Amino acid sequence: MKQFSFSYREKLHLQKDFKKVFKLGRRLEDKKIKILAYKNDGLYLKRLGLVTSRKVGTAVERNRTKRRLREIFRTHKHLLEPGLDLIFISKPQTASSDYSDLKKTVLELLESAGFYKDKSEQL
Repeated sequence: MKQFSFSYREKLHLQKDFKKVFKLGRRLEDKKIKILAYKNDGLYLKRLGLVTSRKVGTAVERNRTKRRLREIFRTHKHLLEPGLDLIFISKPQTASSDYSDLKKTVLELLESAGFYKDKSEQL
């Protein structure tokens, strides 16, 4: 069950880490969400950062959006490339989409970039 936890070390905290991903990261974009992904060779951990502006909606909607994005990362991180730093940037359409639609969008973007490998495809 440890693979499904979301520890302190798996979150991006420092401004220098965010800046590195913003500057060097690969941009993946959809009408609902923008993802910045940076392959950090020195680390094995997969880390997540979230950016949600007031344009997304009220505080309740922003927090719900962040909880959904964290859950998508938490339940699928074992299928991501090791050493990957991700930043999910919410757009206004993110709050209005349901969980399954948002999960599908995020995983398709990551798979198109080659950062996500679905186990069912390998069998």
